[in-house]
Amino acid sequence: MSDRKYVIESRRYTGEDGKIIFDKWVTSANVIEVKHNDQYLVFYPLEGEHAGKKHYIPFTNIHVVKEL
Repeated sequence: MSDRKYVIESRRYTGEDGKIIFDKWVTSANVIEVKHNDQYLVFYPLEGEHAGKKHYIPFTNIHVVKEL
């Protein structure tokens, strides 16, 4: 059985105009850690320029998580 992959999209507000910018990463369930007490999702992207680098996303910044 192949490993499940997920797309994680976050939103962040930049500038004084409040414009929303979406960042998107692909990861797998094997490299996701949920920090319930700290309210963070910790993961390592599998693709792109940030592949293999640890990412922390606050729960409030998570926009979409979907399985590929």
